[in-house]
Amino acid sequence: MYLYQSDNKETYTIQTATCSGHIFYELENERLPTTNDYSIVPNSQDEPVAIIRTTEGTITPMNEIPEEFAIAEGDRTYDYWRDTHVQFFTKGLNELGHAFSEDMLLVCERFKLIDVKK
Repeated sequence: MYLYQSDNKETYTIQTATCSGHIFYELENERLPTTNDYSIVPNSQDEPVAIIRTTEGTITPMNEIPEEFAIAEGDRTYDYWRDTHVQFFTKGLNELGHAFSEDMLLVCERFKLIDVKK
């Protein structure tokens, strides 16, 4: 479980999953995350705040993401997750000259919090 503090807010979001567009990995020639990978989590100032370990990595079409995964990403509801991700991916893909698609592939990660900077 990772407690993510939103910038300038006193609220925390419980997060145990994350996702990104597979196309972004392809365009940047970046290695896909795999089980037991360790990652450093930065804050909005790009300072390290936590270490996480990937417990599962899958590639799933966006329109097949289960509600449970969306909520594990720290979002309140599936609809909120979907709306914010459609907006985020549409903008990011348009900037790269690509179009958003409901069935775009997402790289989905589940993770465990290993350490938090105190």
